[in-house]
Amino acid sequence: MLRTGALTAVTAGLLAAVPSGTGVAAERHGCWSTAPIELVNEGAWKYSNRISWCVQSAKITSVELAITHQVLNQACRWVRVVEEYRAPAKDGTGQTIYDRGEFACQGTDGVNPWLAVTVEPDGAYTVDKSGIRW
Repeated sequence: MLRTGALTAVTAGLLAAVPSGTGVAAERHGCWSTAPIELVNEGAWKYSNRISWCVQSAKITSVELAITHQVLNQACRWVRVVEEYRAPAKDGTGQTIYDRGEFACQGTDGVNPWLAVTVEPDGAYTVDKSGIRW
């Protein structure tokens, strides 16, 4: 089973995003994006997510998930996005986005990087959980 290098997860700006405006109006209307959230198997592959969302009248009106993947070792290949869903956050104000991808490397049945991120109407976000399932 190929597990080249150390496994790392890099999450930038876990608790806050840069809003597109300021003050009360920005909390009621605006669009935000997370910093790239990257899961990495050093020397094998990288899996990166960026979530963007917009708000009108303090309600999230749209959420977009941009996924990029990079194969770093010829013994591995990108397979697909396995699962993706959005659900109301536990507190009822935000949305939680879940994403799971798949890489295949020689000697493995598949490797699944995954994450769950909650975005809020005020532009804040948290990476609730992330990991790699071997």
